[in-house]
Amino acid sequence: MNRKVILIQGAYFIGFWIVFLSLQNQTVYSYSLGLVADNWQKKNGKRNLVHSPYERLTNENYINWDGTHYYRIKNKGYQTGKDGGDYIFAFFPLFPFIWSILNIPPIGVLFLNYGFFSIAIVLLLSVLSKPKDHVKNVIFSLSLPGTVIFLMPYTEATYMLMVSISIYGIVKKNYWLYFLGIILASLTRPSFTFLLLSLIGTELFFLIKSKDIKSGFVSLAYRITPLILGTLAVSLIHYSQGSGSFFKFIEVQKYWNNVLSVPHKLRDWSHEGFAINVGVVFLVFFPLLTLLFYLGYNQLKPRKARFALTYNRPKDYLLLLSILYVVGSSLFIILFRGGSLHCLFRFTIDSPFFYVLIFIAFDYLKKVPINFRLFSFSTLALVSIFVLGLADYSTFWNFSDFGLFVLITSLLFWLIQDLNSNKAYSIGQSLFLLISIIWATYLFNTYIAQGWIFA
Repeated sequence: MNRKVILIQGAYFIGFWIVFLSLQNQTVYSYSLGLVADNWQKKNGKRNLVHSPYERLTNENYINWDGTHYYRIKNKGYQTGKDGGDYIFAFFPLFPFIWSILNIPPIGVLFLNYGFFSIAIVLLLSVLSKPKDHVKNVIFSLSLPGTVIFLMPYTEATYMLMVSISIYGIVKKNYWLYFLGIILASLTRPSFTFLLLSLIGTELFFLIKSKDIKSGFVSLAYRITPLILGTLAVSLIHYSQGSGSFFKFIEVQKYWNNVLSVPHKLRDWSHEGFAINVGVVFLVFFPLLTLLFYLGYNQLKPRKARFALTYNRPKDYLLLLSILYVVGSSLFIILFRGGSLHCLFRFTIDSPFFYVLIFIAFDYLKKVPINFRLFSFSTLALVSIFVLGLADYSTFWNFSDFGLFVLITSLLFWLIQDLNSNKAYSIGQSLFLLISIIWATYLFNTYIAQGWIFA
């Protein structure tokens, strides 16, 4: 592994803390971020935007929103009653179990989760990326607008690591590594439906060409067995903790009101997340959905297509699996939330499958002329900005919308990475990483100030 990858990951983490601590100073804040952004502050039970520097991080304010549920599970298990309700069974056990075993204070989880995320990126790069591309790819992985989730007491970092282990197993053709990674991922978060359907869809996609039904179903059985076993293990753990039902983690989804409906009145749980989610719809979901239809059309053609995927090439398999996962997760939120986009970027661009696409998809895309790439991307970017500007939820432009522009810029650098030998490109990418760090500190401060619901 290129040592520069480790150095860049370390520099990002150090840079994050330098910026975050500096912006706790009133003078620094007033003459920098304070010129364009106010911050959330909770006082007397009310949350308001004020012209104030960042909050100081403590063990107490680090535990918010979903983090409170994992902290409760870590300390008391799945105990309902006065400490909560049965919705606690929507949260899976592996992350709080690791936290309990290590017995570290809440702030320690910040370092643990970033470590998990960094290891996962190293694993993915080692099997999916050419050594000469490691530096630019690790910068891509750090410059996305949702990277801050890997610094919070949520399950994304653990899930990222476990799925990365399984992906490593797929590429190395080591089934037991795949088995271990998937079963641990199943114990981390309720990914059963999305991952199961993605695996089934991938196997059926290749079965169309091979027509070897027996081998296809045997392969599918191997793929989904650890997923089923891991989910059954969660069910048994919940039941032993008093859930009263083997399917409690499914029953409690009623609290999130996920009902099939026509999307209307775009909205979110947070202004900070809304802009990113709008960008994900137009810059990630629609292009991947179009690509999925194109791949399906090629697969159904009787003669060999110019661009076709092969089952025996691990990267081809992972490309399709990742597209199906991201598109499926997006469709669920778009079709079952009635226009609310909350969680969209957590389920998509913060998933390990999006990082797989970041590391391998350009090898397939680079055959497309750069002028066409830029025209298509610019059109979608302008549409996303236009929609954000017109949405009633947005009301008016402010710094909370900046996440959309971070997403646009990070994807633009990815889209034209064949120009990375250009000195201006390298300098621009490095400077943009600094901007991404500032955005990450802004989101992190908003989280610890309870200014928004990052869920």
